[in-house]
Amino acid sequence: MSTPIEVREGSEADRDTLLGFHRSLYESHRREVITADVLPLIEYRDYARAIEDDVDTLLADPHSHILIAESGGVAVGYITGRTMVEPRRVLPRRGVVNDWYVDPVHRGQGIGAALLRKIEERFRSVGCQAIESATWSSNDGARRAHDSLGFQEIRVIYRKRL
Repeated sequence: MSTPIEVREGSEADRDTLLGFHRSLYESHRREVITADVLPLIEYRDYARAIEDDVDTLLADPHSHILIAESGGVAVGYITGRTMVEPRRVLPRRGVVNDWYVDPVHRGQGIGAALLRKIEERFRSVGCQAIESATWSSNDGARRAHDSLGFQEIRVIYRKRL
């Protein structure tokens, strides 16, 4: 029998946990899904600083949504997002998932789906009519997850080094 998953609000007290997940997503996991020839197109000069700045910005922004999944009291994943409003669109208010990560040992147990359901609830509660998420084009696992959770691919971004 598997341990139940609890999804809770993240806070300043979770800064170290969030930094760990953020590093895992943007350093370790990135190396698994991005080829070496593409890395310079997405690389930061000071990746450690960029990761800390991202987390601190999330924690300071009252409009950010930060959710942490726990199994048996241990953090196993997180999701973050914010609301975007574009009045000219037919669906002007959308929730944008910024980061979505589950520890590799805990994948395939529905944790990512639980995190997404909770952030969807948050977005609905603030009037969002759509949800948006992005992943690296070579991240086949994330692409399959998005497909299985009802997302449609609507845009592809190309980048070329000059």
